Amino acid sequence: MAWDLAIQGLGALLGGLGGQAEADAQNRAIDATYKQERQARRYRKRSTMADWRHSTKQWRLNEKNEETLGAFKDATNLQDWQYNLKIQDFEYASQMKQYAKSEQIYGQQLTFNQMAQAAAKEAEYRKLEDAMKEMAFQNQDIVIKALQSEGVAAVKGQQGRSAEKMEQAEFAALGRNQAILAESLLSAKTDTRMALRKIANDKFGADLAAEANRMLRPDRLPQPPKPLTTPRAEYLKPRKPKEFDFGPKIIKGAMASSAGSWLGAGASFLSNNSGSIAKALGV
Repeated sequence: MAWDLAIQGLGALLGGLGGQAEADAQNRAIDATYKQERQARRYRKRSTMADWRHSTKQWRLNEKNEETLGAFKDATNLQDWQYNLKIQDFEYASQMKQYAKSEQIYGQQLTFNQMAQAAAKEAEYRKLEDAMKEMAFQNQDIVIKALQSEGVAAVKGQQGRSAEKMEQAEFAALGRNQAILAESLLSAKTDTRMALRKIANDKFGADLAAEANRMLRPDRLPQPPKPLTTPRAEYLKPRKPKEFDFGPKIIKGAMASSAGSWLGAGASFLSNNSGSIAKALGV
C-alpha cells in the first residue's frame, strides 16, 4: 500500500514536472518553428521577387531586341527597295538613250535612202537625156546626108526615072534609119522606166531594213511595291507576384512541436500502472 502511494506520488510529481517541461518544450518548439517558418517565407519572398525582377528585365530586353531587329529589317528592306528603284530608273534611262539613238539612225537611214534614190533617178534621167540627144544628133546627120544625096543628084543633072529612083532610095534609107532611132529611143525609155522601178524597189527594201533595225520604244516597268513593316513578336509581361505567391501566412503555434511530451506520458504511465509496478517489484 505504501509502495502504491509512493509510486502514485512519484507519478504525480513526474506528471507535474512533465507537464511543465512539456509546456516549456512546446513553447520553445513553437518559437523555433515560427522563427524558422518566417525566415523561410522571407527567403521565398526574396527569391520570388528576384525571379520576377529578372523576368521583367528579360521581358524588356526581349522587346528591345525585337524592336531593334524589326527596325533593322525595315531599314534594310527600304534601302533595298530604293536601290531597286534607282536601278530601274537607270535601266529605263539607258534604254531611252538607246531608243533615241536608234530613232536618229533610223531617220538618217531614211534620209540616205531618199538621197540615194534621188541620185539614182537623176543618173537614169541624165542617161536617157544623153541617149535622146545622141539620137537627135544621129537623126540630124541622117537627114543632112539625105539632103546632101539629093543635092548631089540634082547637081549631076539626073532627071526622069533615075532621079526619082534615087530619091525614093534616099527617103527609104532615111525612113529606116529614123525607125531604128525611134526603136532605140523607145528601148532607152523602157530601160529607164525599169531602172526607176528598180530604184524605187531598192529604196523600199532599204526602208524596210531600217524599220526592222529600228528599236521599239521601251516601256517603264511597274514600280515594285513598297516593303511592308516587319511584324514584331509580342512577349507576355511577367506577372508581378502577389502575397499568396509567397505561401500562407505564418501563424505562431499552428505547428506545435511534441518535444518534452515524454515527461507527461511517463508520469501518466506511472500513475495509471502503480499497482502493476508494485507487484512486479514484489512489494
